[in-house]
Amino acid sequence: MRCKTAVVFCNDTWLGLGLIRCLGEVGIRLECYSYGEHESFILASKYVSKGRIFKTAEDVLAFLVNDYQCLDEEKPVLFTIPDDPAYLVDMHLDKLKNKFILMNAGQQGDIGYWMDKRKMAKMAKKHGLVVPWTIELSKDETIPDFINYPVFTKSVSTIEGGKNDEGIYWNKKELGEKMATVVSDRFLVMTYIRKKQEIDFFGMSLKGKVYIDYHDEISRFPDGAYGYYGIFKRDGYEEIRQKCISMMKEIGYEGLFDIEFLLGEDGILYFMEINFRVDGAIYKLTPGVNLPAEWCKLVSEAKDDLPESLPLKKDCFIGMTEFPDFRASVLSGKMNPFKWFWEFCMADKHMMINFKDPLPVLVWAYQLISGR
Repeated sequence: MRCKTAVVFCNDTWLGLGLIRCLGEVGIRLECYSYGEHESFILASKYVSKGRIFKTAEDVLAFLVNDYQCLDEEKPVLFTIPDDPAYLVDMHLDKLKNKFILMNAGQQGDIGYWMDKRKMAKMAKKHGLVVPWTIELSKDETIPDFINYPVFTKSVSTIEGGKNDEGIYWNKKELGEKMATVVSDRFLVMTYIRKKQEIDFFGMSLKGKVYIDYHDEISRFPDGAYGYYGIFKRDGYEEIRQKCISMMKEIGYEGLFDIEFLLGEDGILYFMEINFRVDGAIYKLTPGVNLPAEWCKLVSEAKDDLPESLPLKKDCFIGMTEFPDFRASVLSGKMNPFKWFWEFCMADKHMMINFKDPLPVLVWAYQLISGR
């Protein structure tokens, strides 16, 4: 039996829109419940049959727990993006599992357990992956003298400080100033990796079967930030891929995920983290495989004999998040605009501009111009 309805719990960004398009383009009925401070441009997508924007992620959760009703006989599949929705759903798994088919790691709270970067790193080391040198500090303690700079800071858990606790610091003074502003009581300080590439493995797990077929190689990125133009490949990093598969099998997670690495200038591939939810670049992966659609199909069929492989298309293709990439590459003066336009035309998938679903871009542009 195929999934008829999917519910997307997301914030009001392009990442959620990409997930909506993954599902809507294959004919799955879409409901979207997003959160943000402004009117939701992603609800303008033609694929959203029903939707609503809330002020906070907690407000969406309360609606799903207390008020949501599905008109279909079968339970809808619930997708989460980014980390906050994934964490909130996992912490209320017992209340939601009778209404939805959920991504999970076993028991209520298990995804939250694995969102702890210390536990991720320990598991990665166990499976033979390289983890950067890292120490844990408290906001109030003295900075050790043995730290070699530059360093990169991040929160202990992906849902505590988030991007606010991340940054690059070149000396003890800068790190001390950062400690006064971190959100989390405790945070991580790790060796700053001078990266040649970002490598991101995309996958899906169900009933002990782990599918990891593609990785994204990003070589163009702003200083201290992530890139928006990548080449998706099936070939390469086979040993790392197998280690990722064994790690995800031991964790026991069921759902979509991605595993982030940085390729350093020293030639070493460093494990960064696992995202236990839908990845933001998932729509750019669709020239190869539509993971959200495949998850809906397999999880709703409820078969024990899962296929050995997913239906894969292109072996190599290019994805672009065009507006941020234009800003980081062309407006910064780093790239010739004609070369960028050629790459835009040659990309296999764009994250934002979509002539089959044009209204979200128009609404977003209107909001940007009007300051709404």
